[in-house]
Amino acid sequence: MLTAQQIEWHRDQFTAPKRSVVKLAEFVTRVMAGSEPPAEVLDAGTGAGANMLHLAGLFPDARWTGTDMERDLVDIGSAHLDPERFSVIEGDLANLEADHGAKAFDVCFSIQVLSVIEDYERALEQMIAVTRDWVFILSLFSDTELDAFIRVMGRMDGPSSGLEMRYNVYSLARFRELCMLRGARAVLAEPFEIDIDLPRPEHGGMGTWTRRTADGERLQISGPLLMPWWFVAVAM
Repeated sequence: MLTAQQIEWHRDQFTAPKRSVVKLAEFVTRVMAGSEPPAEVLDAGTGAGANMLHLAGLFPDARWTGTDMERDLVDIGSAHLDPERFSVIEGDLANLEADHGAKAFDVCFSIQVLSVIEDYERALEQMIAVTRDWVFILSLFSDTELDAFIRVMGRMDGPSSGLEMRYNVYSLARFRELCMLRGARAVLAEPFEIDIDLPRPEHGGMGTWTRRTADGERLQISGPLLMPWWFVAVAM
């Protein structure tokens, strides 16, 4: 069950896109240059659907479907988004093909979802199964051969305690191999290099902030973790 702070965080996402979503849109534009625009787009693990709203300009004629397990977030998205262009429905990433059918979407997005779920391989398999052309992923990756399965417990965003979340970091090489085994033609990847400074949250819990290195690079940090976000495009 989501806390009041978590629900409010999802509501706030409708105000303006995060820099990661702005940069994801730029990545998608580069990767899909010259491609036919999609008619059907899926956002797998959409939350309340705010990212669909912020990305809609990429494909102005497309129909967008967002799916999420949290009923409260589905209700928020349904109240905020134009039903002529967007639908937010309750569903499990492990059952996408059963819910929607094989190759039901031209493009699929997965934005900051795979790193926080238990079985990313099943979710990836299902996203590939329902997508005809491109799967775009923003998640935590490493350019090593190692996966790190991280469980974070305690105070996340203020006075609430006893919460638990995953922030898993997956080997990009192993992830690419899994995609190819599931029928992908190619996998393109590039790191998300944030271009703004973010202050450290005063509450001391999870929440992204940046630290400059000696050469000017910005490291993204949340709570006790470095956050190596990457954009990945899986060509089907």
